[in-house]
Amino acid sequence: MSFALPAKDFPANLAEWRADHAPGFGQMPPAHAGAGFASLVLRLRLALRRDGDGARLGLLDQILDVAAESEQRLADQQQRIDELEQLSFTDELTGLPNRRGFERHMAQELARSRSQKAGGVLGFLDLDGLKGINDSLGHAAGDAALRHAARHLHHAARPGDFAARLHGDEFAMVLPGLDEAAAGAHLGAVCAAIDGEPLLWAGQRLRIGLSFGLVAYDGCLGLADLLRASDRAMYLHKQSRRSRPIT
Repeated sequence: MSFALPAKDFPANLAEWRADHAPGFGQMPPAHAGAGFASLVLRLRLALRRDGDGARLGLLDQILDVAAESEQRLADQQQRIDELEQLSFTDELTGLPNRRGFERHMAQELARSRSQKAGGVLGFLDLDGLKGINDSLGHAAGDAALRHAARHLHHAARPGDFAARLHGDEFAMVLPGLDEAAAGAHLGAVCAAIDGEPLLWAGQRLRIGLSFGLVAYDGCLGLADLLRASDRAMYLHKQSRRSRPIT
């Protein structure tokens, strides 16, 4: 005698199949708490040698219970793994992607740029005067300034853009589909918006400035070369600006 579920009836969700197709199962006492899935399968095989559908179906009920619980545990574990992975790519202070998330995104973006022959611009940004804010008002004020800049970058991102905090006072913004002139205008508008909206802190108005440098990418240069070029361009831009952390 053999027992098998028809292939066409095999459930996508074992717990739902048992509820729909096998009401009233579970008449047998539950298996010992230490019994594993292999033990239940062995008991089922032994039961299949005997007459009596009740015992056979009761064992099947227990197997389905174990399978459904295992399925749920695996789903819960995968969700937790996904959450932890996401946290590892996120900057805790600003909520933007961190350096690791940026590098992962750029690997994908440069591969896309090469395959589709469609480039863009990488912007390297630096918060002006952060050290002065930290020294005069404390690191809590500096953290607030970083979050203030990050919010503006996040809101300025178009669909497909990517903003990240790389380290300390350094940010990056990936602008696919733009040339350097359009990217410069875009980030210039972001800087003007930040400059025009001072951060209120302890009764003072902190004017937060950003300096930025740009480099076009087409997938030919690697990320390290792009970062060096955009960092140099940012430094030149910073030299042309006055740092005005407090007014």
